[in-house]
Amino acid sequence: MYSVLLVDDEILIREAISQNTKWEELGYELVGTCKDGREAIEQLKERPVDLVLTDIYMPYVDGIELARYVYENCRDTRVVIISGYDEFEYAKKALKYQVVEYILKPVTAMELSEILERVKETLDAASQRTKNMKRFRGEYMSNFPVLRGRFLHQLLQGDSVMSEEEIRKKMEDYDVSFHGNYFMTAMIQADDVSGFFREGQEKKTDLALFAVYNIAEEIIRETSLGVAFQDVANSTVLIFSGDNTLENKVLKLCERIQESIREFLNITTTIGVGFTVSSIYQLPKSFQDAKDALEYRFQLGNARVIYAKKLTPERVAGNVNVSYWSERIVTAIKGNRGKEIRQEVHGFIQAIRDAYVSRNRSIFYVQNAVLSILNEMDDSGVSDATIAAEEKALLNAIYDKEHLSEVEQDLVHFCVKVSDILIDQKEGYGRRQALMALDYIEKNYADSSVTLNSVCSYLAISTSYFSSIFKSCTGETFIEALTKKRMEKAKALLEHTSRRTNEIAREVGYADPHYFSAAFKKMTGCTPKEYAKKMRQEG
Repeated sequence: MYSVLLVDDEILIREAISQNTKWEELGYELVGTCKDGREAIEQLKERPVDLVLTDIYMPYVDGIELARYVYENCRDTRVVIISGYDEFEYAKKALKYQVVEYILKPVTAMELSEILERVKETLDAASQRTKNMKRFRGEYMSNFPVLRGRFLHQLLQGDSVMSEEEIRKKMEDYDVSFHGNYFMTAMIQADDVSGFFREGQEKKTDLALFAVYNIAEEIIRETSLGVAFQDVANSTVLIFSGDNTLENKVLKLCERIQESIREFLNITTTIGVGFTVSSIYQLPKSFQDAKDALEYRFQLGNARVIYAKKLTPERVAGNVNVSYWSERIVTAIKGNRGKEIRQEVHGFIQAIRDAYVSRNRSIFYVQNAVLSILNEMDDSGVSDATIAAEEKALLNAIYDKEHLSEVEQDLVHFCVKVSDILIDQKEGYGRRQALMALDYIEKNYADSSVTLNSVCSYLAISTSYFSSIFKSCTGETFIEALTKKRMEKAKALLEHTSRRTNEIAREVGYADPHYFSAAFKKMTGCTPKEYAKKMRQEG
C-alpha cells in the first residue's frame, strides 16, 4: 500500500475524492487531508508519504510551492496536481518540480482511478529501484574488503596503468590514505595454523588466515602507519607509508604483529619485508622483494621477520659443489657411521643455506646429491630394487617440505637406511662366501694341495677380502678351519680304525706324516699313537 495525502482548499472536493475513490483496491491508503499547502508541509515533516494529490490554487502555500517543497525535501514522494486552471505556465512549473501528473477539474472517479493506476506503476518502479539500490549497496558493503583488496593488489602488481587521478579517486572510494614520501610492503605467511583450533573443532584454514589478517589490520589501523588486506591466496599483505624513519617503525611493528598473532591465535608466522621505496608507483618492486624474502623461509625456518635488505649482501647466489659433498656422504655411508653421516649431510645442507639459492635450486641440489649417492652404491653392488622405494619416497617428499631443515632430516634418514642396506648386503654376501668356503673344506680337506689361494680362486675373490669376511663370519682363519676339520677326521679314524699314522695323515690331507703328527699334538696335546691308545683303553 502506498500512502496518500490529499490537499485542497475546498472541503467538498476533499470529501468527494476521499469517499469516492477505492483507495485499497488501487493499492493506496489515504492517510490524511489538508486544506492548504502550509498544513500539508507540516504534516509531511512529521510523516512523509508516497503520493501528494493537490490542488494548485490555495491560500498561504499553493500547489506549485508545495510541489517545490516536496521536490527539495521529500525526493521519494510523487506529486499529482488537480487544477481548474488550464494554463501553460502552471504546467511548465509543475514539470520543473517533476510532478508526475497534471489534470484538470472536474475529474471523475474513473479518471482519477486511471491516473492513480499509472502513478502506482511509477511508484512500483521507483520502489523496485530503491530495493535494488539497497541490495546493491548491501552487496557493495559486504564486498567492500574484497574490492578494496583488489585495488591494493592491483596497485602492488603494477600490471595495469592507473593515472594519479584514478589512484587518488580509488583511494578515496576505498578509504585508503598514505602519509609521507616513503613506502614499504610486507607479507605475512602462517607457518602452522593447527594450534588455532580447539580439539575436535573443524579445521577451517580460511578462518585461521582471516583471524591473522584481522589482528594485523587492527594493529596497523591503530598505528595509522598503513593498510592491510588479504590477497587471492588469503595471505595478509601490508602497505606502509611515512617519513625517513619508516624502516625502523615497520620492522618493530612487524615483530609486534607477529607476537600478537602468536599470543592470541597460537599461530606462528613468517613475515617478509620489502625494500623502502619513494613512490607509490615503486610499490610493486617492494612487494616483489617481500615475496622474495619469504622464499628464504625455506632455508632460515619459521617464526621470523625476514627483511629483504638484510639478505642483499649474501644474495650473490653461489654454487654448491654437489660432487664434493656426495663423496663425503658416500664415504660415511660405506663406513656405516651414523654420526658421521649426520655431520656430512648437515654440512651439505649448510652449504646450500650459505649459497642463498632459491627453494627450487635447493631441491635441485638435494636431488643431484641423492642421484650421486645412488650411483656410488651401484658401484658397491647394492641392489637398485632394494632402495628404489626409499629413493622414490625421498624425492617425492622433499617437494612438500616447507623448510630445508625438514629436507635435511629426510636425507639423513635416507642415507642411514642406504648404509644399513649396504652393510646387510655385504654381510649377507660375506656369509654366503664363508659357507661356500666351509663346504669347499668339507669336500676337499683330504687334498693336500688345498690352500687359501685355491679356495679364493674357487670363489673368485681376493685373498685379503676373503680372509676378512671369513674371519668375520666364522671367528677363525681359513687355515684354522681347514686344520680343525682335518684333525676332527683324523681323530675319528684313530678311534675307529687300526690304520697307521702315515696312512691317516695322507687320508686327511697331509703329505708329510711328521708335520701331521706335530700339528695333531699341538691341537690335542698328544701324538696320534698316544691318542689312539688312550681311546682304546677308554673303550
